[in-house]
Amino acid sequence: MDKVYTFIFGRKFLWIIILLTAIVFVISLWHRFIYIDDCWHGEEAYWLAKEGVPKTKSMEGILGFENKIMMYHKLNVILGACIIKIFGWSVYYLKSMTLFFLVLFFVVFYQFSRRFKDLYSQQHFILASLFIFVNPLIVYLGFTFRPEILVMCLGFLSYFTLESYLQSLKSKWLVASGIFAGLAFFAHLNGVIFPIAGFILLLYYRKYKPLILFSIVAFCTCMLYSFDLWQGNNFQLFIYQLKNCPTIQFGKTYFDTGILNFVANKVVNFLNEHQRFFWSEKVFAFSALFIFALLVKFKLLFSNYRSLVIYTFALILALNIAGDHIAERYLIYYYPQMALIVAISILSMIQDVKKMAVKSVFVFLMACHLFFVLFTFVKIFEKNEDSVAIHRELAEQLDDPLAKVLAPDKFIYNEIERRPILSYHVWEYNEVLSGTKMDQETALRIAYNLGVKYILLEYAIFTDGDKPWFKDGIIKENPYYVTMKDFKKFKILKRI
Repeated sequence: MDKVYTFIFGRKFLWIIILLTAIVFVISLWHRFIYIDDCWHGEEAYWLAKEGVPKTKSMEGILGFENKIMMYHKLNVILGACIIKIFGWSVYYLKSMTLFFLVLFFVVFYQFSRRFKDLYSQQHFILASLFIFVNPLIVYLGFTFRPEILVMCLGFLSYFTLESYLQSLKSKWLVASGIFAGLAFFAHLNGVIFPIAGFILLLYYRKYKPLILFSIVAFCTCMLYSFDLWQGNNFQLFIYQLKNCPTIQFGKTYFDTGILNFVANKVVNFLNEHQRFFWSEKVFAFSALFIFALLVKFKLLFSNYRSLVIYTFALILALNIAGDHIAERYLIYYYPQMALIVAISILSMIQDVKKMAVKSVFVFLMACHLFFVLFTFVKIFEKNEDSVAIHRELAEQLDDPLAKVLAPDKFIYNEIERRPILSYHVWEYNEVLSGTKMDQETALRIAYNLGVKYILLEYAIFTDGDKPWFKDGIIKENPYYVTMKDFKKFKILKRI
């Protein structure tokens, strides 16, 4: 077992795994499938670039989203709008922005390991980098127009500069840490965990005056999020959309609840936090490695890497208390800290010839982790397709080139420039907001009343239990739409 352990966590094997993963990852970028949030956030960026206002016209009739959307991931969407302005409208341009920040993170991570080389060896850097990059969640979302990678990069910069302050006591590092923590919040409201964690770490070390400076800088930077809230009725619209949006639990937690309900909700959240770490195969093995590493080497970690441990626990607690809801993707925010803790624990065991059982568990969990990475790549390749070309062919089947269409979210690439498009969210959110299950005829009547001429039903909707309106692909007789034709993986309905 000693030989196996040394080989698996040796530099040569780790570099081979990283290199192979990088090759497969690059191959997987070709015709990478369009994720649901590529569509939602991409459309916000599109209208911000074209009309100067973030909106989702594909969700007509839902909380005013078609006119203006106020609760959006601002820094991410603003950067996306800049990409569209410079390069044009393409899902791959937007996805590439996330990839850029992933690469930038590793540049920063390398500089971190260099600056604190007395604590982190090159082997620590390599192994921690493997756990971050060779990771199911990262290979899945690392080429997706979502803010998690951006937040991770900014959040780690905040931690890096805060550690630099604690080492040097130079105020410039403290100011930089506050700025990066605030920018993480500007990118996603859940980024508030970085100002909170920085505050807790400085409080622990009794840096009271620096704590005040950090808090002021972080707060002022966080206020960038409010740059458009004070115009007209924007703030009221922000609260209204935040409170009622079907996909956001924030409003349900923080509005219209008594203090007892609020506290009870937070207690339930705390008791359910383990679900975030074991949500699916994308996070299961890495979470198990992290927890096991803490259990077997907590004394070593707390003695020699105290600030890392305190900061990590502060992030976890802050996300649970202040975060929107429990979801695995938010683990990415503190993946760097988790990876460092796992790397420290694993490498500290190499010279220990007695704890064979512990080493066996690490090897087993590492094998599981790599298996789930492979499994995720398989799922990605199964989903990949030339969606833009398919959408163009599909649009050519419609005899009215300007008519309004109701279609899957991804149809906006690149058809949004040619015609008005509504998405299935019109049905989903109408159902959620009304609080009643709707039947097929109701769904068709909603589309009819919104002036939709064509409905493009992807075959996948026929077996989707969350969208049961067209179960088994049967279109019942109705006064609104008839089947026009089947084309590839779509059934096309036309307005009567």
